[in-house]
Amino acid sequence: MTRATRHRALSLAFGVVTGAGLWRLGTDPVLTIAAGLSVLVLGLVGGRLVRDRPDYTSAGGSWRDNRWSAAGQVFVMLVAFQAVFAVPVSLANQVGLHVVVLATFMIGYFLGGLDALERDSPESGGGQVDAAVSADD
Repeated sequence: MTRATRHRALSLAFGVVTGAGLWRLGTDPVLTIAAGLSVLVLGLVGGRLVRDRPDYTSAGGSWRDNRWSAAGQVFVMLVAFQAVFAVPVSLANQVGLHVVVLATFMIGYFLGGLDALERDSPESGGGQVDAAVSADD
């Protein structure tokens, strides 16, 4: 079994287990499906990130390198979690909403990081934009 296949299988398993667990708690069916799919996609994106960009996932460097990124993450999570707690829904649905919000946030964060890494990679031209050719010529 290749590493990519193993990551995909684990992502599928995590998505199914998340959906099944929320279903067992009594979460709304649509929210259960959304949470399971968001965890599945998070696993797929995370697996791709670990395979293609292991340097992005390493914990090397100083805390100062990532402090603003971490501050933004903490802010978004605190606001999102407080917003979910403010919604008058059952505890099971609150848990489902937390899963969806957190997984969606992490997917966006990972994809944004991958976008920045690919834009700055030597294979893509190192972020250089080709000079525009004038239409007057």
